[in-house]
Amino acid sequence: MRPARFAALSLCCSLVALAGLTAVVAAPPPAPVCGVCGSSVENVSISGSDGPGTLDIYVDETGDSLWHARVPVTESAAERYRANATALEAAVDDAWPRYHVAEGDVRTVETALGNRTVVVNYTVDDVARRGVGDSWLLEYFHEKGPTTNYDQQARRVTIHAPDGTVITNRPADASVAGNAATWRSDDTDSTGSDFDEAVYVTYGEGGLLGAASGYATIGIAIGPPALARGLAIGAVPGALIGLFGVAIGRYGRGSTAFERAANCLGRERPTIDAATLERLLVAVGVGGAVGVLAYGAVATGRAFPPAAVVLSSLGVGYALLGSAAARIGSRLETRGLFVLAALATVVAAGYTRALAGGIAFLLPFSFGFATALFLPIGHAFERGRTPAALLGAVTLVPSAVIAIVYPMRSISVWTVLVGTVLFLPWVAVVALFGYPLALLGRTLAAEDG
Repeated sequence: MRPARFAALSLCCSLVALAGLTAVVAAPPPAPVCGVCGSSVENVSISGSDGPGTLDIYVDETGDSLWHARVPVTESAAERYRANATALEAAVDDAWPRYHVAEGDVRTVETALGNRTVVVNYTVDDVARRGVGDSWLLEYFHEKGPTTNYDQQARRVTIHAPDGTVITNRPADASVAGNAATWRSDDTDSTGSDFDEAVYVTYGEGGLLGAASGYATIGIAIGPPALARGLAIGAVPGALIGLFGVAIGRYGRGSTAFERAANCLGRERPTIDAATLERLLVAVGVGGAVGVLAYGAVATGRAFPPAAVVLSSLGVGYALLGSAAARIGSRLETRGLFVLAALATVVAAGYTRALAGGIAFLLPFSFGFATALFLPIGHAFERGRTPAALLGAVTLVPSAVIAIVYPMRSISVWTVLVGTVLFLPWVAVVALFGYPLALLGRTLAAEDG
């Protein structure tokens, strides 16, 4: 492959990766869970605050809730508020960020001062509903958007189920005790962590039956509806990915269209060997991994911003898969290349865990795995087989991602159209990065055959 063509294709792939990073970085900012505990994004807090506060959410027997926030303030601020109740109310009013979890749902707000602590009570209705049997489901944080990033801000957030009930599931990153689930941002409890993602909380009777009812409630709440909506929105993007996989297999080797595509890369089909493809994959993967980390650091001011680390990990997995397949792929069958694709995805996830503290984004990793599957898809087609299972897997990726990551409660024609358009860039990414892998798979099969 001519160096100029090679560089142009590498640059094109890197630009697509940078565009994906820009989209992730430009996502909505994290929404504070505690409405008056401050916001690191909007830089608002109660005037005179003296450290992070705490938030207790008390759910009653009807599914409504009372949010009880306590924010410590300095002695001088406490004296000012004690002498002027109007100043206290104004300080609380100014502390609400523009975007927070309960935005638009806050009903009654009461403010008080206790010693050096500002106490704010506000109500939010219908945060929980009845589920299977005596189980209840608190789904308010999923209703606000299952992919919303939350900003705990408060030192501690605790959700209290009604008296006489117990928490029957294990919400992500929470420590559970009786009828309370707690998230902490300090080091006083090693069993919990920040409240930074959408969660479901089920509560009701204790014991095995209560736990089974709780998880059955979650399954009914998110299962069939999420699957139906995922299939509706992911049908077109998934079909496009599947058709691209079929096109590589049926109209690749020896076809006029394929020869024209090969000529655009600067080479005739017979001269594209495994070593050339390995250099391309490694160059794109390593260049993209380093490039997105550098871009992310400049754009966010952080050494390892999570979004950049995730996309960088995909570059690492891409380079690893290309290098490993080119070197040992000739000794593997299609199933072996499938395992290799899965291992490369696992390595990418481990890379993310090492640099970003365990943060994992299902959407990019799912499409990254779909891209890696083009390696065994190309290999199978070259051997004269139609890899129906692999094609079905890559076709269902958009629907699976939508069902798991974006389980919407309602759907319309407009939602389907918008969702389809939003997923088309990922289809382009899979096609662009999957094509060289499919070529490598076909080349390995041809050289071994």
